[in-house]
Amino acid sequence: MFGAALRLLAAGEAGRRLGDYVKNLATRYLVLSAAGTAFLGAIVFAILAGFWALISRNNDPVTSAGIMAGILALVGFLIALIAYGATRERQRPSVSEVIRQPVQAFQSQVPTVDDVGRRIEGLVRQYGAVRVATAAAAGGLVAGLLAKKFRQI
Repeated sequence: MFGAALRLLAAGEAGRRLGDYVKNLATRYLVLSAAGTAFLGAIVFAILAGFWALISRNNDPVTSAGIMAGILALVGFLIALIAYGATRERQRPSVSEVIRQPVQAFQSQVPTVDDVGRRIEGLVRQYGAVRVATAAAAGGLVAGLLAKKFRQI
C-alpha cells in the first residue's frame, strides 16, 4: 500500500486517485470481511457438528474433545505450512540449476496471479473495460471451440 501511494505521488495524480483508491480498498476489505465472517460461521458449525457426531458414536465427551483437538491442531499445522510456502520469497535459479532442472526453472518464470492482475488492470486503463472484456470473452470462446474440436472437452 505504501508503494502504491508513492507511485501516485510520483505521477502527480495523488489528489485525484487517492480517493478512488481508498474507496476501492475499503469496499474490497468490507466484502472480504463479510465473506470471512460467513466462512467462520460455517467452520464453527462444522466443528460443532463433528463434535456431536463423535459424542454420539463414542459416548465419551473427553475422548471426542481430544480427537477434535488433534484434528484442529493438524489443520492449523497444515494452514501454517501452506502460508509459509505461499509467502516464502522465491529465488531465481542459477544457471547450473536451469541446466539440471529445466522444468522447475520454467515454472519459476511463470507469472503469478498478481502479475496477471496488474497486466489486466493496465490494459483496462489503456483500452477500456468493455474492449478488454470482449477480447477475453472472444479468447475464451475460441479456446472452448478448439478444445471441443480436438476432443479435449
